[in-house]
Amino acid sequence: MHRVTREVALWCAIALLASATRLVRLDFLLTNAEATTALTSLAALQGEPAVFSDPLFGWLQMLLFAVFGASEISARLVPALSGVALCLLPALLRPQLGRTRALIFAALLALSPTLWFVSREMSGAMLAWTLAFAAHCAWRVARPALAAAALGVLLATGSDAIAPLIVTISASLVAAPPSSVRLSARVVVIMLLSFVLSATALLMRPSGLGDAFNGYALWAQSLWSGESASIGRLMLGLVTSELVALVGAAFALAAFSRSRAAARAEAAWLVWIAAGFGLLVITAGRSAALLTPLVIGMAGLASAAYDTLFTSVQRGATWRREGAIAGITFVLLIYAGLGVWQYAGQGRSAWLISVAITALLIVALVAAGGLSVDYGVPLRGIALAGVAMLSLYSFGVGIQMNHARPHNPAEPYRTQAAALGLKALQESIRLTSTRATGEPEALSVQVAGDAPAALRWALRDRRSFDASEDAGSPGIVLTPAPEKPRSAGNFIGTAYEVTVRAPLSEVRCISLPQGGWDCLPLVRWLAFRNVDDVRTDLWVLWLRDDVARRASGEG
Repeated sequence: MHRVTREVALWCAIALLASATRLVRLDFLLTNAEATTALTSLAALQGEPAVFSDPLFGWLQMLLFAVFGASEISARLVPALSGVALCLLPALLRPQLGRTRALIFAALLALSPTLWFVSREMSGAMLAWTLAFAAHCAWRVARPALAAAALGVLLATGSDAIAPLIVTISASLVAAPPSSVRLSARVVVIMLLSFVLSATALLMRPSGLGDAFNGYALWAQSLWSGESASIGRLMLGLVTSELVALVGAAFALAAFSRSRAAARAEAAWLVWIAAGFGLLVITAGRSAALLTPLVIGMAGLASAAYDTLFTSVQRGATWRREGAIAGITFVLLIYAGLGVWQYAGQGRSAWLISVAITALLIVALVAAGGLSVDYGVPLRGIALAGVAMLSLYSFGVGIQMNHARPHNPAEPYRTQAAALGLKALQESIRLTSTRATGEPEALSVQVAGDAPAALRWALRDRRSFDASEDAGSPGIVLTPAPEKPRSAGNFIGTAYEVTVRAPLSEVRCISLPQGGWDCLPLVRWLAFRNVDDVRTDLWVLWLRDDVARRASGEG
């Protein structure tokens, strides 16, 4: 019987972390963008004509809807599983990066709040980026057949394929020029075969080939049109969410600047960052998914810096002192963080003195440590505490963004969210139908106006019709506020929030007339992700008076 090695146990722990953060609580409401794609897949499953901008994701979602039913969980399962796979791909680079660095790389990807978000967002973007990263890893370790298969499947993702394709080809050519990898006609055949089979659902949906090429055209259109988040908003999210990768990448760049050979060896990760940022700038229809290559590139560089730190600690004979210093420093950093948290909640500047006290104590700790040993020991201990603190911070940000408050529009990556009122609207219609008829799905709903996709998805299991259809006097009518039903009869209305958004214009320091700055709104947003400027779209649920009486038990 083979023993489980420490390395295998760590890979299992990373897989468990990635799975728990991406697969748990996927049942939160779909946004308008998510619901549009899900409704297309559901329509295709029901035999209606449908065109997928991402044919691979479309037919995979159809398959899940057929097996598990159309729900928020089945709608998000493909990107969530793709996100888990992305975190484990550094295992392919183990021969090139080494055991420790590959593990660190995977852990950074698993901890990334940005990748959590994209993995839990119902779109084909995470699937495409996972395939692109798989192709890059396979190319780096001289496995061209595997890289070709991944690229072929990537091409089948249509509109989601082009940006990952540009980044992975650019980075792969820098990491390993074609002259260093054996290529053959077999590789081209594998890529074409993978593309055709993936786009056509194993030849069961031939129209998928046309959908793929139509998706490429749609991506070209997104360069100058389309709803998107601003670059400033996305970069705000990146800087405030990815501190552990950002700080590690900065130290790695500083170290590589002194070694030209090391800079050449790590150039591919710089290409991931540079190409990703370039696409972020030129694409009009941008979303958080375009930050994926930046996170991968930063994690690749940061893994080198943290690998060097851990190796230096292991080689030294003073690891107990470094551990003690790291523990003390970690406690001090927690103390400073709690002070900032209290300031954000109460607005009292006196709490910020904890930051100054922490800084003075850490300087004193370094000075005291340098009296008995060299300064490297306390500095390494403080660095270890900093990595632990940043990792804990990233984990907390990811939990808040993706699990604790998945409908919060003040998150920088969430330009629009489905309001909790939409869930209340669903339950109200179901309860009304049950009380009035005895069946939760018996009453049909007339939808007046252009209903948002999130609302249409919420009504997917109920017969609904628009106001142009002649339905006499419907029992339930939905109208955008402040419209009223045009049907005959008396109606009683209740307003519900359906979608919500927050522009984040107040997340900044404000200059005061008497001089100085008020940064409380910024600090409050950093601590709690709360803003005052929240804008909602209201829809009104109208019940015909006789239906309302029966539902209340009076009829």
